[in-house]
Amino acid sequence: MSILNIKTLHKTSSATQVETTLVLEGNLDNSTAAVLEERLNSALENKPARLVFDLAGLKFATSIGIRLFLLAGKKQRAHQGQVSFVNLQPQIREVFDIMGSMPDMQVFASQAELDAYLLARQRTHLS
Repeated sequence: MSILNIKTLHKTSSATQVETTLVLEGNLDNSTAAVLEERLNSALENKPARLVFDLAGLKFATSIGIRLFLLAGKKQRAHQGQVSFVNLQPQIREVFDIMGSMPDMQVFASQAELDAYLLARQRTHLS
């Protein structure tokens, strides 16, 4: 039986926008998808401005896991939220590459790269 551990982190920016990060560790497949779906639904209830999936510890993902990522994007778009992915392992990045670009979702090499991108975007709005 597969195991998927999920840690939920919340961060509030100075603009009172909430960023929720789901840190996944283990395997995302048919036997663990319900765990992520439950945690994802809970995280999305608060309508975070940004939902980040940290996939550094994700070893394997099947199509049911990818479906949950797409569902998260759809729900985030419904309230003008964003979905981002950071720290993809090579085997997970390959799944994303095979799928092509996922609409309205961005993939970053690390949390630092995501933060730099967001800071640059915010600065353009302040200028």
